[in-house]
Amino acid sequence: MSGASMLVLAGITAAAAEDPARLLIANPGQAYPGAAAQIAPAAEGTAQSAVQGAELDPVETAALYYYVRQGQMERVDAEIARLETLHPGFVPPQDLYTASEVVAPDESSLWEMFAADDFTGIDAEIIRRRAEDPSWTPTADFQGKLVRKKLRVRMSELALAEDWLALLDASAGLDPATETDIDLAWMRIDALSAAGDREGLAHAFRGLLARKGADRLSDDHLIVTLQKALKDFPVSEIHTLAATLWPQQQGTQLPAVLRLAVARKQIAEFNASSGAAPVTEDQLRLLALEARNSRSPEDLSLLGWHDLKAEQPATAEEWFALAMQQAPDPELAKGMYLSLDRQGDDKRAYAFAAEHLTDLSDDPVFLMNVLSPRFGEPDAGPLSEDVVRAYSTAILETSAADHAEILGWYAYNSRQFEAAEAWFKQSLGWEASEDRLKGLALSLLRRDRKKDYAALKSEFGGIYPGIWTEIAAAPAPKPRKAASVGEPRAGVKSSYVRHFEAKNYPGCLREIDRLGQAAVRPEIAVVRGWCELGLKRFGAARSSFERAMAGSGQVRSDAVYGAGLSLLGARLTDEAEALIAASPLTEARERELRSEIYVQRARSSFDHKQYGRTLAALDARASLVAESRDLTQMRAWAHYHLGQAAQAKAIFRQLNMVIRDPGSIAALEVINQQEGR
Repeated sequence: MSGASMLVLAGITAAAAEDPARLLIANPGQAYPGAAAQIAPAAEGTAQSAVQGAELDPVETAALYYYVRQGQMERVDAEIARLETLHPGFVPPQDLYTASEVVAPDESSLWEMFAADDFTGIDAEIIRRRAEDPSWTPTADFQGKLVRKKLRVRMSELALAEDWLALLDASAGLDPATETDIDLAWMRIDALSAAGDREGLAHAFRGLLARKGADRLSDDHLIVTLQKALKDFPVSEIHTLAATLWPQQQGTQLPAVLRLAVARKQIAEFNASSGAAPVTEDQLRLLALEARNSRSPEDLSLLGWHDLKAEQPATAEEWFALAMQQAPDPELAKGMYLSLDRQGDDKRAYAFAAEHLTDLSDDPVFLMNVLSPRFGEPDAGPLSEDVVRAYSTAILETSAADHAEILGWYAYNSRQFEAAEAWFKQSLGWEASEDRLKGLALSLLRRDRKKDYAALKSEFGGIYPGIWTEIAAAPAPKPRKAASVGEPRAGVKSSYVRHFEAKNYPGCLREIDRLGQAAVRPEIAVVRGWCELGLKRFGAARSSFERAMAGSGQVRSDAVYGAGLSLLGARLTDEAEALIAASPLTEARERELRSEIYVQRARSSFDHKQYGRTLAALDARASLVAESRDLTQMRAWAHYHLGQAAQAKAIFRQLNMVIRDPGSIAALEVINQQEGR
């Protein structure tokens, strides 16, 4: 291979590290002797099509050995079937029946609790047995698998909660080059991706992909790994990697599943970027075939937006119509409307919008631009009450002065002067202009509000001196059929606030982005911060809250509180404490933040075996709020590790008096055993 395409999967040079876009592949022109051997494919005839039991993490096959020892053959068959579903081609371990004979028979109860993830019960049982027989200890086999299973369960819980920082901490000891549980390696990759750690990702991918010989991943696992790499690395790198992993294909053809993933990514990039290269016809055909077979709304949508951008609205309409049949949503509705509009089919486009007001109202700016032309075209036919209501709501959600003026003129020209006055007054309050002032003045005249008209003229006569003669001479509009227009309603929330309160945080951020420069206002920046915090984007949330601190009163107080939560979410305990010291908060909020600061310090100190500091942090927290059961157990163990057995026993006894707790009972047995009781 040439220097431009050689893979560096065992390490990267300084030159490669300087270019984060090429962390997986060497820079052009930079040769790496022997690089091709670092990711040598499996020899011909040794490609792994079946997953041997020995290839799985021992935790995954532990239940098999346990059921064999118990003679529960039906459960053995069921477990094999389960593993075959999870790992296509799975073959039971060759030592499944022979290995079971050498496992200590008295561990049956432990293995039973192991299968049920009952870790507290396991700890209590181990302590009980050691109290009966100090020489007894679980087998190395059991202890090793228990450690691994605890890690798997913990990482799975953190991945489900999307607590990526904690997941990175929990998985820090994994070596991607030797890790046998591919799911754990993938979880760590997901966490690195969420944290934006490109170099960490490159290291993890190199560790998985550079394996060779018997350690090489199966083709299925390689494909999934490359699919994950697609999220953060260029398609060109994936092609080069695949060409090295499967040289028999000579780099011309990726595996089908991977080709489909690449097609999706390149079409999505084309749709999102004005400078993206056109998508090849082969990729379009591949995704089109998949979309027609699967009817996946995501794939249909990708194709629809592609054809819209490629100025093929007729075929875009077909894709969006199919997607709307499967799972209509706001983005698909927008695509369908644009497909009709760009074909010049105004009648069908408006009819579609009127039928899908609920979907389109998700983007009030888009909806206003769709509906507003009809309010100035009385000859195009009457508007429905639903259309007027949706339009007016969108106006109030976005504080759109120009659209409030349009609705004011619609009401005025249909002789709904009271509503016209209200909408002109609303638009003038948001942003003054000559036409809005004219509309308000005319509405007052038609309602015979002479005193209010005179006051308006007195206020604005010097600013707009040339309009009053025209206003006085203007004829009243003629009656015409029109939908009823209500006055601006109170209590209509901004669209981003509505999304925030519904915990639709991506929708909230999207609506704020549409506000442009107005989004930097402190009262809006603080809402952005809450939405980013809801998505656990702690760095972005901190930045938004810091901008919002330029506000005053409640906005500033909320911003300081949110910044504190963001710092604690990112485990920046000292920075959070400095923020609290420098910025005032309510007593309740300061107590909440300081409480979490002390929790983080206590746990960190305990993990580093600094038990005196652990107790100091717990004491500081206890002076603020009541102590939770898990922290009280931590307190007891800290005393125990400091050689203060009496204090530890007293705390465990107190805990057990409130609620019978196996962990506290087991701890007391350990202490009594060591004291010779």
